Amino acid sequence: MTRRSNLSAAMASVLLLCASPALAGEGRVDQAEGLEIEADALEIEFQTIFVPAGNGAKGEWKFAPTIEYGLSDALSVGLEFEFEKESGEPALLTEIGVQAKLALISPEDAPVGLGFQSSLIFDRSADVGFETYIIAEHDGEKIDVIGNLVISAEPGDWSELSASYVGRLDHAIDDRYALGLESGGELSGETKGRHWLGPVFSMSPKEGGLVPAVEFSIFAPLTGKTPDVQMRLELDWEF
Repeated sequence: MTRRSNLSAAMASVLLLCASPALAGEGRVDQAEGLEIEADALEIEFQTIFVPAGNGAKGEWKFAPTIEYGLSDALSVGLEFEFEKESGEPALLTEIGVQAKLALISPEDAPVGLGFQSSLIFDRSADVGFETYIIAEHDGEKIDVIGNLVISAEPGDWSELSASYVGRLDHAIDDRYALGLESGGELSGETKGRHWLGPVFSMSPKEGGLVPAVEFSIFAPLTGKTPDVQMRLELDWEF
């Protein structure tokens, strides 16, 4: 499945919101990372995650604009900005990630492609953490499957590593539309035991123009430790 993005105007509007601290909660969904890399292609992605208010907590938002560039068909580099906010509060730039993705085996050349994506993460205090996705992907004619194992450490504290997972299956309806199912969760760390599951709808743009690829998901909890509902919207452009 492809995911593209460009949102310089939206990124600018989010940046204008950044002012006072307001951190969203943990145990939220994150996207499955695949191995699609194209040499000399610039990709801009804008991801929004919303956790509605409930159980006395305010609604929580996460905004994550990402810029990626393909150095070759097997290696890309990128920069991600993460903003978090609670409903009624201004957004806060909480982290900046510098990342690289390497496809060791392309899913186009083998039944299962293998690779990884690693990021150094800098928080507002300039402390450094990391996040590494171990990626497996099957790219079929109608069915695509992605599996991620994620190992990470919080900025400034590498004494305890956290592990999580994401699993994703997409079924192509036609050349532009697909329906999928995605699940993820926390295997270790402070948010251990939080797991979620939900459907994903994807729409790819026609060739040419500035219309983004769109992906919308809604997730339900599989355990009592997980937020009741989580929604994710992704907009992607490629140049």
